[in-house]
Amino acid sequence: MSEASLMMRGGGCAWKGTNNARTTTSATCENGRRAFNNLLAQKQKQRRSPNATVKKKNNKAFISSVAVAAEDSTQVANEIPAKGTKYERENAIALDAVRIASTICDKVQAQLMRMDEKSITKGDKSLVTLADYAAQAVIAWRIGQDEPDMKFLGEEDADALVNGGEDGKEVLGKITILVNEAIHLFYPEAKELTDDDVVALIDKGKGEGGPEGRHWILDPVDGTLGFVRGDQYAIALALMDQGKLVLGAMGCPNMPKSGDVLEFNDAYSYGFSPRTVSKMLAGGSSAKTDWYKGCVFTAVRGNGCWMWPTSPDVKVSPTKVHVSSAFDPRKARFCEPVMKANSSQGFTASVADNLGIESKPLRIYSQVKYGSVARADADVFMKFPKAEYREKVWDHAGGVILVEEAGGVVSDAGGVPLDFSKGRYLELDRGIVAASSALHEKLMQAIQMSWDSAAL
Repeated sequence: MSEASLMMRGGGCAWKGTNNARTTTSATCENGRRAFNNLLAQKQKQRRSPNATVKKKNNKAFISSVAVAAEDSTQVANEIPAKGTKYERENAIALDAVRIASTICDKVQAQLMRMDEKSITKGDKSLVTLADYAAQAVIAWRIGQDEPDMKFLGEEDADALVNGGEDGKEVLGKITILVNEAIHLFYPEAKELTDDDVVALIDKGKGEGGPEGRHWILDPVDGTLGFVRGDQYAIALALMDQGKLVLGAMGCPNMPKSGDVLEFNDAYSYGFSPRTVSKMLAGGSSAKTDWYKGCVFTAVRGNGCWMWPTSPDVKVSPTKVHVSSAFDPRKARFCEPVMKANSSQGFTASVADNLGIESKPLRIYSQVKYGSVARADADVFMKFPKAEYREKVWDHAGGVILVEEAGGVVSDAGGVPLDFSKGRYLELDRGIVAASSALHEKLMQAIQMSWDSAAL
């Protein structure tokens, strides 16, 4: 398969197309993922200068990506994200932390596609990878450089590594290597971390949250199933202060910058055209300004939502994003989870029909869906899980504030805003929805219509 013939899903899954119809086989998908990830990694390694990502540490603080943006003369309208806000410093820390974690996730996902590594099944039957642990550790490390006494609520803990015998010890050793490599890529003078250091960093995530004080909330790899399949996933970080979300930073390393989608029999998914894939693999003199894939969204309460390149090597100013400004049912698109087990796709289809939406759904793994709504790739996000399922705060905190700061509204299916101050779980009425402010009221009415019909 030639490079130019690849039609890529967001994470590097190859889709072969004829005219407007796209079909795939599992073999084509797997080969395409490996080919794309390997080729792109080789090209990026060739283009990267030795000092491209080096950031030096001064006596008390780190030089942040936001500071670099402030010096960029191409900054749109001279507006600097979070500049002058109460959480300017925290915004810089969060962006930096998510970017460091993204390098780990990129590497581990490529290893998974080559089958050099494999995922692990936890006691609750959910998947976890080296990247989940390593990303949580490195983000805790980065925040801890400025806030050593932080309160931290994360998805992972190190119990399985510490109590897992020789297998656990071996996995922990691999995680420690990943963490040190990522940190030294950004901060070459940082001290080497031991296995015990990494365990302590992972276990900082054992916090319980609550309405008092400041709490960082993290899902280190949201959408692990998408991650292990070479598809979309998110590194979702948020800060809660006195029970209210005040900041979010979400890394989406496989998300296309342009929002291009591919059409399948029953849905849309993010993807790249053959021409774009060829450009991504070719590189060239504009490699430092070419931005095709990899997005980080940041938001500080009252300051809007911004989109950055995942890689700090790409010297492009952040872009302020907004939810869709108008609702046209003929052009509107809604997004939902990929897996039927995670949400009732039949119910979302009914709600979309009540709204008059004619388009197929945009199905995406992880909190990337919140980014899709925030930058108007989709008008609506809906999730209606099984009645017994309890949503965790880290599965939504990072994404919710992005949509809200982009001009949207996020609530449960009854219209009540989400409350992240109740601990590790959310209390919800039936499901979660996100939409523009103009559409939210209509969405509530459509949900009630579908609910009433289902009850008949």
